[in-house]
Amino acid sequence: MVTQSKLLFLFLILAITLVSCKKDPEVISGCTDPLGDTYNPDASIDNGSCTYQKRFLGNYNGEFKCKGVFATVFNMALVHVTELIKKDEVNIIIESAIGPLPVMGKLTKSEIIVDATLPNIKVRIGDVIPGGGDTQVLCDGKVKTILAISADNKILTGSLKIDLITKEPALINGIFSIPAGYTLSDECDFKGTKI
Repeated sequence: MVTQSKLLFLFLILAITLVSCKKDPEVISGCTDPLGDTYNPDASIDNGSCTYQKRFLGNYNGEFKCKGVFATVFNMALVHVTELIKKDEVNIIIESAIGPLPVMGKLTKSEIIVDATLPNIKVRIGDVIPGGGDTQVLCDGKVKTILAISADNKILTGSLKIDLITKEPALINGIFSIPAGYTLSDECDFKGTKI
């Protein structure tokens, strides 16, 4: 027969055991940056899994300010940023008079870094050189830039270094010769607002 004092003693032992078996708080790892696409508000340890692709996606309308020869080529100020499968990259299409220029950009938390070569672009000489006529020449293009996104994810700014290198000789209006390997370069400031 169990006495009341034995029951009380068993209950006390059970209570002490339950209280002393305090569970450690659960540690959750994940993206702890609220700007990250994969942000987990419950995460207490950042595991480096943050991606920032969604901050940049969209169409940006604004202005290009080219300092030299490409002032007429980039008279449209439209840049499209679309997603790629790799979440640390985006596809960028820069609208221009010579057609859309597609490049790939690597992402950081607040920048798109572009260092791209565009092979075999057909360029109408008159689009680049005033009075150049309708002759088309095959070129390679190079685009190098760092585009920064604003804290509110609405403004994209940067300076684009753009080169066109001829791959074949060409005549301007049948008079002036442009040799293969001739390079036209310019720097164009861009500021665009997401629409």
